Amino acid sequence: MADIAAAKRYAQAAFGIARDTNTIEAWRADLADIAAVLTESSAAAVFADGRIPLERRLALVERALDIGPQQLNLARLLVSKGRAPDAGAVSQAFNTLADEHAGIEHATLTSAVPLTQDQVRAFEQRLSTSLGKHVQATAITNPAILGGVVIRVGDHIVDGSIRTRLRQLRRQLEGAR
Repeated sequence: MADIAAAKRYAQAAFGIARDTNTIEAWRADLADIAAVLTESSAAAVFADGRIPLERRLALVERALDIGPQQLNLARLLVSKGRAPDAGAVSQAFNTLADEHAGIEHATLTSAVPLTQDQVRAFEQRLSTSLGKHVQATAITNPAILGGVVIRVGDHIVDGSIRTRLRQLRRQLEGAR
């Protein structure tokens, strides 16, 4: 399990460097590569195994990754500190910081039936206008909501599902007895 607090600290340090050198997108791509190699590749277990000499693990990192020198230093640091399994969380935390910096907000649209691309774009435009940020939406299908849409942006939820409306109606009718 990833140490989220540590991952955020590594991401904040990396983001500070990326912002100062105007290389945020390069860092974003390289951190995705680091996460893939350190946590998802067939060699992931080797990077996390403290029984294998550190020099061998670091040499493998250098051979496996074709990234910038500062990013490679971060990958080496993660391996040497026993944080290779946290690489995915570092990448995610970095992406969150980069999106905040760029004024990008992510939304999840949950509907009972699949939304078309045009519908998703329409939601993105309306949310962007109302929030004053660029919104990128992801559509999810969940038949349990029966109809309507549940919109989640950050910690905020707008529940326009028929399921919730029926629950509210039931409470109102039960209260009227």
